[in-house]
Amino acid sequence: MEENIIYKSERKTIYKVDNIVIKTYNDTYNTSQVLNEALNQSKVAEAGISAPKVYEVKFYNGKLGITMDYIDGYNLNDIINDNKKDEDKYLDLFVNTYHEMSRNKNLNLNNSYGRIKNKIFSSKLPANVKYGLFYKLREMEFERDVIHGDFTPSNIILTKDNKSMIVDWGHVAFGEKEFDIAITYALFDLSGRKELGDKYLEKLKKVENIDVSLVFKVIILAYIYIVDRYEGEMKKEIYNRIYSIIKSEEA
Repeated sequence: MEENIIYKSERKTIYKVDNIVIKTYNDTYNTSQVLNEALNQSKVAEAGISAPKVYEVKFYNGKLGITMDYIDGYNLNDIINDNKKDEDKYLDLFVNTYHEMSRNKNLNLNNSYGRIKNKIFSSKLPANVKYGLFYKLREMEFERDVIHGDFTPSNIILTKDNKSMIVDWGHVAFGEKEFDIAITYALFDLSGRKELGDKYLEKLKKVENIDVSLVFKVIILAYIYIVDRYEGEMKKEIYNRIYSIIKSEEA
């Protein structure tokens, strides 16, 4: 079975078996989380968004996993890294992929409000900071936009016939698109590619009606939303950024 592994992290392992992949999860995921991800990805694919079709949830190699279509193609993050001179071209593709996803407004997804609230109050921040962030959350407008929650080039597969497929739907919900854009910007920044994040915003403004000031207003909530995906020094760095934003807002 080890020879079938095409991706492995501390939390997830993905196996390729014939023309399907089986995405399995470690013990930090409970059954309801895996079933919920499978359900939401099915809703997304059935709505016409470019996402792998889900077939079933089953145990594989002793772990619960989601069986879905194998997408034969290349990771957009690798393509950008290997083709610096064509960076703008592939960033345009990334922006257009987001635009196509965000056009879907009627999916029956969970509200991101509850998820963000839980992230705030389960964080390691002091109580007074948590309540301050909660009041910021309450000021947000929760529209019917699709929130991917991890929209990065590494989660885009460019197929051999030049179609973009979006993968990793574990964080999908509905809400305010500026929040989703803030997550993408924060992930670019954390990976040392702030200039790509800035380019992403500039290009996105041309195809999406977005409020860039709102993106930066909610970016502290974006960091709260993603901090528990990290460990060690990176986790400390994110908390440092959160405190830095708080200080700048108080100044």
